Amino acid sequence: MRSLRTRLLISHSLPLLIIIFLTGFALDYVVETRILLPSFADELTNEARLLAELTALHPDIWDGTQETQAYLDQLEPILTPSVSIFDLQGNFLGSTDPSLKFADPAAIRLEDVFFKDILIQTAYSRHLKASVVDVYIPVRDDTGSLMGVIQTTYHLEDIYGQFLALRRVIIGVLAVGVFFGTGIALFLAVNLSRALRQITESIQQLAAGKEVASPKEQGPEEIRDLIRTVNTLVIRLRTLETTRRKLLANLVHELGRPLGALLPAVQALESGAVEDRNLRQDLLAGMEDELGTLRRLLDDLTGLYDQSVGSFVLESKLVNLNEWLPNLFHTQRELARSKGVHWQSNLSDKLPMVKIDPDRLAQAIGNLVSNAIKFTHKGGTIIVEAGVQANEVWIRVQDTGSGIPIEDQDFVFTPFFRGHAGTRFPQGMGLGLSIARDLVAAHHGRLEFESVPGEGSCFTIWLPKPPEEK
Repeated sequence: MRSLRTRLLISHSLPLLIIIFLTGFALDYVVETRILLPSFADELTNEARLLAELTALHPDIWDGTQETQAYLDQLEPILTPSVSIFDLQGNFLGSTDPSLKFADPAAIRLEDVFFKDILIQTAYSRHLKASVVDVYIPVRDDTGSLMGVIQTTYHLEDIYGQFLALRRVIIGVLAVGVFFGTGIALFLAVNLSRALRQITESIQQLAAGKEVASPKEQGPEEIRDLIRTVNTLVIRLRTLETTRRKLLANLVHELGRPLGALLPAVQALESGAVEDRNLRQDLLAGMEDELGTLRRLLDDLTGLYDQSVGSFVLESKLVNLNEWLPNLFHTQRELARSKGVHWQSNLSDKLPMVKIDPDRLAQAIGNLVSNAIKFTHKGGTIIVEAGVQANEVWIRVQDTGSGIPIEDQDFVFTPFFRGHAGTRFPQGMGLGLSIARDLVAAHHGRLEFESVPGEGSCFTIWLPKPPEEK
């Protein structure tokens, strides 16, 4: 009883056995009481009536016992039951069974026979051979006058033999049903337990950190749903493992690059470059840029942590976008111009007050602008716009850079995704857009984009207006 297979087998077969045996007993009872016994009674009655009509055609047999016995001796070869004949006073005249003794006239109540026209009596005994059924029927002549009584005696041993034969057939059919039912129950139990065991082994392998092959879908729909869930878990864990490896590789790369640039600058300053004012300023500016790169990397890692715990914690407050938004782009505007990229700012002066976390939303917008600057070539243009449409505020960052290849557009917001060399995402950790999208979603907004390869990209942040502004 400790295994699921045994319990399933018992749960499938035990009700089947109970139902089959109850059905068998009910069937045996119904067939015997509703079919065989009524049929047997009808057969006895019809045979007795036929014998009475035949006896009525021989009035001479009532003259004495010799004539009666001679008549019965002639009928004996064609008779199934034992036949006895009595006169109107109940006197025994003859029988086809010499062992029967009918010396006691009180054994027969003629008035019952005459009143009912036919009388059936059953005598049971401890010994089956002694149990009999007696049928009494009056004999009448052509005018309807009574001539006597005929008794036909049937031994129940023959009837019970038919019942036993019927029961053997019923038991045989039930045994076949039990065999096939148990076989089907065993098959279903084994099939179900095999599927569950396969799922259990896969989960155990997952827990042990081993490589797991996706279980095959089999069994009932509920088990298939469970297998699909396990397969989804396997895929998810594989994705997490791949993501973990990408994160480590990206961290090594992204930390190594600025640190590798800082170390020579520090060594140069230590070697006397600090005395050269112009060289010193160049080295410090380069170091500041690399530290800014490390700062952005730290921001991305902070956003990645927030993603891992499921949500961003916002410190929201009412902010006037007309004052806050223009001051957000000073650094990015100068960086774009230093790269030779044209900067255009088309900000509406009717922007509403919105409830936001200014630092978090600034991080999202900064990621969009940093990407636009990074992938816009010298002579290109970056356009920053903002406005109000219906019940939403929109902030748009558009560039004339290289755009996003069609095959990469479905993965724009996928963490750690980086395109092939020469595309929009060959560098970085692949977290900026993913974090920007989640930050916007935390403000109950959405981030949309459009991109044409070779012509540029457009990212738009949509934020809901506060209720009082509607």
